[in-house]
Amino acid sequence: MTASSIAGLLFTLSMLARFTPAATAAESPPLERINFGFSAAGSVASAPLWMAQDSGAFKKYGLDVKLIFLAGGLAPVAVMAGEVPFALMSSGVMVPAALRGADLVMVAALSNYLNQVLAVAPEFADVKQLKGKRMAIQRLGDLTHIAAREALKNIGLAESDLQMQQIGGGPARFTALQTGNVQAAILTPPYSTRARKLGYRVPVNLYDLKIPFIGTGVVTTKQLVATRRPLVLNLLRAIAEGIRFYKRERDAPVKIAERYLPGAAREEIADALDHYNRDLDERPFPRPEGFKIALELTAQQTPLAKGVDAERFIDLSLLRELERGGFFSGAK
Repeated sequence: MTASSIAGLLFTLSMLARFTPAATAAESPPLERINFGFSAAGSVASAPLWMAQDSGAFKKYGLDVKLIFLAGGLAPVAVMAGEVPFALMSSGVMVPAALRGADLVMVAALSNYLNQVLAVAPEFADVKQLKGKRMAIQRLGDLTHIAAREALKNIGLAESDLQMQQIGGGPARFTALQTGNVQAAILTPPYSTRARKLGYRVPVNLYDLKIPFIGTGVVTTKQLVATRRPLVLNLLRAIAEGIRFYKRERDAPVKIAERYLPGAAREEIADALDHYNRDLDERPFPRPEGFKIALELTAQQTPLAKGVDAERFIDLSLLRELERGGFFSGAK
């Protein structure tokens, strides 16, 4: 090969180096695909996940997250079966499964208080008239059932005074109330907002009572935390950034939530986001007192729950590690 041809080859190679992508070794690693379960249909309780998804926070931390709807009560089973490594669930759903031996642990909490409302048909000016009537909940033993018990207790009624109807998610419960199939329902925004506009009475807003209860927590397995700690940390980083986006932005979260709540008016969605914002902490530590009601109710069914320390259900070490590293600097 002549000197001139060698020079030409070197020139060509140098030009290719300038205009071709970086070598494979320098490319970003592929995103890790994971499934994440949730069961609160028609509710912005899952909004931090939506924000982490649509704002790009999951991808920022190397995750390709698929949000999967799970019918009420299936979350512990799905996590234990490995179908979803993470799921949102309440302490009320988690505790019975964990006491039966399920390897479950809560690593973050998106709500630490009951925040549902009791909505009743407008003709019931006196809530005592609800005796013998039907109340819509999602499922016996779940968050809405617990909320129903606490709401009724607040107005001087017992669960046995009404007929609990397992109707399903928020949209189904609102429809059952509107059509007269039930006379009362446990609702959350945007459906509680819509009910008020239509003249339904709201004698109890549980959030105002500040009853400790983790209604939405991020749950995984102790085994996953032990074997894939960096993965869990990255997931928590992304969720925390989703929470930060939720709390600090205004128009963007509403637009994102519109995609997940088709049919809801923008003002209803904004009201729903404001409602949950009050109970959303940028440092989403689960609080042990949020398991008190769940343990009390479970103890009525099994002696396994008596005297159990709530600390066994939570792992604060991951969020504390992020806190020590300065991740939450400036968090509110």
